[in-house]
Amino acid sequence: MKKGNWALINSENVKPYVCDETYSSKLLTGDELIGSPVINLNEGTLKAGCRTSGDAHDDTEIYYIVSCEEGKCSVWLDDEEVLCKPQDVIIIPPKVFHWIDNTKSSKPFILMTFWPRQEQNGVYHARLAAWGKSFIQEDENYEAKRIQKKGDK
Repeated sequence: MKKGNWALINSENVKPYVCDETYSSKLLTGDELIGSPVINLNEGTLKAGCRTSGDAHDDTEIYYIVSCEEGKCSVWLDDEEVLCKPQDVIIIPPKVFHWIDNTKSSKPFILMTFWPRQEQNGVYHARLAAWGKSFIQEDENYEAKRIQKKGDK
């Protein structure tokens, strides 16, 4: 939620957009939050035993792996498999076909995806079509409850 020129967002308060029965995505930053352009950040969760279909984009995309079962999950970049572990960063250049394989894991694969602009992310457009906006908080007062003002200590 907008607080002057800054915002505080916590993933637990963001409504996930369910892409399908295997994958959900939470928009954590977007232009409408601040009223000016910001880097687009999404938290994606792929269920255990699943994989994504894959895609190639015109723009660079960055993955930051938050949580996965090490040695049992991977990101494929064209025909190269990258076994993943938490805290890996994968830079995916334009036009590289990529997908996530979590079929051997018993735990969800959670990653942060970074885009320079929110419009470059296809899920951004799906949220707009479904919700009429790109971001929904579960509790509109969540951030206000977390912020301590001077003198409130």
